[in-house]
Amino acid sequence: MLSPGQGHVSTAGRMLDLLRTQGTLSRVELAERSGLTAGTITHAVRRLIEDGLVREVGRDQQQGRGQPRRLLELDAEAWYAVGIQVDRTTTTIVVLDFAGNRIAGASLRGSGGTGPERTIAALADHVADLLRSAAVGRDRVLGVGLVTHGPQDRERGVLLTAQPDPAWLEFPLTGRLSERLGTPVLLENDATAAAFGEQWAGAVPTATFGLVYMASGIGGGVIVDGEIYRGRASNTVEIGHVVLNGGSTECVCGNRGCAQAEAGPRAVVEQVLAEADLAERIGVRGAPEGTLTDFERIARAWRSGDREAGRLLERSATSIGRAAVTLVNLFDLDTVVLAGPAFLTAGTLYRRHVAAELEQSALSRALSRPEVLISTNVDTAAAIGGALHVLRTMPSGTQETGTGISPVPKEPHKGAS
Repeated sequence: MLSPGQGHVSTAGRMLDLLRTQGTLSRVELAERSGLTAGTITHAVRRLIEDGLVREVGRDQQQGRGQPRRLLELDAEAWYAVGIQVDRTTTTIVVLDFAGNRIAGASLRGSGGTGPERTIAALADHVADLLRSAAVGRDRVLGVGLVTHGPQDRERGVLLTAQPDPAWLEFPLTGRLSERLGTPVLLENDATAAAFGEQWAGAVPTATFGLVYMASGIGGGVIVDGEIYRGRASNTVEIGHVVLNGGSTECVCGNRGCAQAEAGPRAVVEQVLAEADLAERIGVRGAPEGTLTDFERIARAWRSGDREAGRLLERSATSIGRAAVTLVNLFDLDTVVLAGPAFLTAGTLYRRHVAAELEQSALSRALSRPEVLISTNVDTAAAIGGALHVLRTMPSGTQETGTGISPVPKEPHKGAS
């Protein structure tokens, strides 16, 4: 199994991170951007080249005097990683190469109404099909990042909640999926994965930011000085369970008035269902497993000019903005990113109202105007982040001087077994 880790990255891992995000760099640039000595960089790069993870790709001819610097880049075909985001209403799978490029992907039905055993079996089949279609052999797959809602026990690879139904509570998710695929599997929180994916994408102009993730539920993630904030057990920043003033709706967590219960996609769908004419006009059905599909219908109705649909979305967005104020105040943030499939169509509306709440109530507004961004990969951010987390998380037993990845002789790509 891959070790979940707590944010420690080896010297070699830092080199891989920089090359993955920057593309092509020289040894001098690696030293400048990492703060490490030239000797440390030389040693780490030599090991990376020997392990077939990095290669030299020419010289920088635009340098001034002196010998042109040798340029380095990742060998994109050295390894691959799979990211799987599982939600009650939707599932997304992506396959990334070692450089972080997406080479395959698929969208499937969610886990609601299907037990964990059947869900894991279906996921394994779909992953095998994707790898086969991309001509990636399983021996080239470093691991799988399985991304779900929380709370989780990442060490054991289980959920600590009976959602979407009691069968999921402490079911050995990573163990069963690993057995079926013959590949290490790492469990990760969806919002945390999305935050990491957004950081890697490079679209956020700061090393410290918060993220609001909305699928069928609401979660949060925070990056502090370039590192994921995990807290004691990685079940952090659950802003979906921030209690809102005046809220009284019972939440799945057992409390009342949580942002998720008051303003999440399911809450919006139920508000539409309470207005029979509106529900019929938009085509909202109300099945729990179809929450995101119904929410997307509401968002499209708003986009087409339906004022009643817009009114309910604005109410939801304002409430989520109030929860975001708590997030910003707790972590002293000036940037919040919105990610998750619920923001696919309605993202601009939510961005406007969340920004308005932050500008009115966030303590940091006195220092700088809070900024709200929409994710560059709004509906796939969590799956991409899950795969990227595998790429940068070294297998158990990593030593600071090594890559932690056992080199495999390069062969022409084979189809998945």
